[in-house]
Amino acid sequence: MSDAVPADSRQAVLVHLRMSTALTADALVAATGLSKTAIRAHLVRMERDGMIERTSQDAEGPGRPPVAYTLTELGAATFPSDDDVVLTRLLTFLEGNGGSPLVKKFFEQIWSQRMAALVTSLDVDELADADLDTRIAAIEASLAAKNFMPRIERRENTDGTETVTIHECNCPFFAAAKVSRIPCRLEVDFLARALNARPESLSIATNRRERCSFKFIIDSKGAK
Repeated sequence: MSDAVPADSRQAVLVHLRMSTALTADALVAATGLSKTAIRAHLVRMERDGMIERTSQDAEGPGRPPVAYTLTELGAATFPSDDDVVLTRLLTFLEGNGGSPLVKKFFEQIWSQRMAALVTSLDVDELADADLDTRIAAIEASLAAKNFMPRIERRENTDGTETVTIHECNCPFFAAAKVSRIPCRLEVDFLARALNARPESLSIATNRRERCSFKFIIDSKGAK
C-alpha cells in the first residue's frame, strides 16, 4: 500500500467519520484504503483544527480500549447544507409578507446579545470604563469567536487621533445580508459603540470572496 496521500483523501476520511458514530485509525485504514501513516497524518491535522475529537470504544478483550475518532460540530459543518437557501427563502417570505418588523427585532436581539457578551468579557459596567487597547482586543476576540475572521489595523494620525480599521474577512450572516441589510447596519452600530466612535468609511461585501471593512477615527476622548 502506498504512503502517498491523494488530494481528496482527507475528504474520504471525513465522509467515513460522518457515516459512522466513531471509527478507529485501523477502521479508517480498512474503509479508505489509505496507509496508516496517511490516516494518522490526517487525524493529527483534523484534531488540531478542531474538526474531530477522540472518544473511546468498549474493549473487546483485555487491555486498554481502542481510541476512536468522531466529528465535532465544526467537522460536521463542512458537509453540504441547504441552510443558506432555506434562510434566504424564509427572510424573503417574511419581508414580502409584512414581517419586516419581526426580522428587524430578531436580528436586533442577536446583536444585543453580542454586545452584552462583549461587555461581560471586559468585566466592566460600561464599555467606556475599559481603555481602547482592551476594547480592541475584546472586539477582535468577539469577532473571531463568531467566525468573522477579523483583521484589525491601527494608525496614529498627526492630529492626535487614531485610525482603526476593522476588516471582517468572512461574513457568517452572508445569506441573511443578501435579503436584508439589517445585519450590516447592526454590525456597524456594534463596532461604533464598542469603539465609542463614528464610522469614517465602510465597505460591505457583495460576494463571499470580498470582505467588509469599517474605518473609525478615534479621538483622545474615545480612546480614554
